[in-house]
Amino acid sequence: MSHVTRQTSMGKVLVLMFLLACAGPVAVVCAADDITGPWEMTMDFGGRPSFATLTVSKNAEGTFAGKWGSDNLSNVKFDGQKLTFTRTVKFGDNEFTMSYAGTLKDGKIAGEFSTDNGPFAANGARKKPFAPAVGQWDMQYKIGDRDVTGRLAISQKADGSLEGKWTSERGESTISNVRSQDAKLTFDRTSNFNGNEFKSSFEGTVQGDKLTGTFKSDRGEIPAAGQRFGAAIIGTWELTITSDRGTFPGKLVVYPDLTGRYEFFGGEIPTKSLKLEGDQLIFAVEMGFGDQVSEMNFKGKVDGKILKGQTTSSWGTAEVTGKKMEAAQPPKASSVVGTWEFTREGQDGTRRTSTLAIKPDLTGTYKMRDTEFPVTGLTINGDQVSFKVTMKFGDNEVPMEFKGKVDGGELKGEFTSERGDREAVGKKVQ
Repeated sequence: MSHVTRQTSMGKVLVLMFLLACAGPVAVVCAADDITGPWEMTMDFGGRPSFATLTVSKNAEGTFAGKWGSDNLSNVKFDGQKLTFTRTVKFGDNEFTMSYAGTLKDGKIAGEFSTDNGPFAANGARKKPFAPAVGQWDMQYKIGDRDVTGRLAISQKADGSLEGKWTSERGESTISNVRSQDAKLTFDRTSNFNGNEFKSSFEGTVQGDKLTGTFKSDRGEIPAAGQRFGAAIIGTWELTITSDRGTFPGKLVVYPDLTGRYEFFGGEIPTKSLKLEGDQLIFAVEMGFGDQVSEMNFKGKVDGKILKGQTTSSWGTAEVTGKKMEAAQPPKASSVVGTWEFTREGQDGTRRTSTLAIKPDLTGTYKMRDTEFPVTGLTINGDQVSFKVTMKFGDNEVPMEFKGKVDGGELKGEFTSERGDREAVGKKVQ
């Protein structure tokens, strides 16, 4: 294939990718109270999956706003079941406008957006947050006078469960039964050394980029500490990409497990072979349509919150500069203090109200049917809130556990009891 033909073919691919990325506004529907937040969308792009992030927010006056990737949406409306909006994108001197309408079905997002090139289906679900323990940890501990090091990698599967891997100069150890509850991490480890098998369990706590805990075995207890590897690159980077075709905005998101997404005109492409070698960041992305595939490689230098580098591909080279975005600060514990009113409809159709009252000393009560019950085990980790309450009715006791998150003036989550699970949204009334 000649150079000119290849450029023309890849140019068509670029335009097709752009159109799909632009066309990707998403259906978002859950309960009316739960429409806000980020949603991961998946579309079919010439036989390849394409991803994007839709973020919906609610203004103080009750109207909605939204973003598709880094771009603002217009005419965002939600009636409790259907979501509609408009997206307008500029590509050079050209401007493209497309509309979207979507609905919630069986807890999933299903919908279709319309463009001048025809309709495209878009499906998705709410993005799941990573557990605090997810990531790669450089672990250190002592056995007698000997220093021992190893790399602990905790990853999160699509269903939210965790798995682990341990590597060191002495080889790999088998990690099993990985569990994470809030900032707590536990797992079992089986090691083989000189033909002997050693079993231990680990209990630890994540605090930011540090992991501290203890290995326990029939030989005793060994304190261990870990430092998160790659902390400097984890987060969201706003990019400016400059080539002979012009200057374009972009975004790179690096997740705690050191996977990533490269945003290109609103669409997200998973990174391949993302590595941090000293202050050098290296990754690749594979872009294509059908059988036409091109790989773009990036290599750059991280200097604090600044990233400078270059991409190379069959389309040529581009200079890239990036700035690390500040992470949104989670609500403080004080944001939970106050009175929260939960309302739900009973089986007989009547509306029932219960009240959660949290005091400044983080003790509290849960009131239902004019009876108050003490709250126990109140835990606040960032915007995540959990507590337990045991309600008594005559000789019967009903233990319940709540897990949820603070979202402005709402406390959204789920109550779990022997009777099952039920979603709950509390409004802060004082």
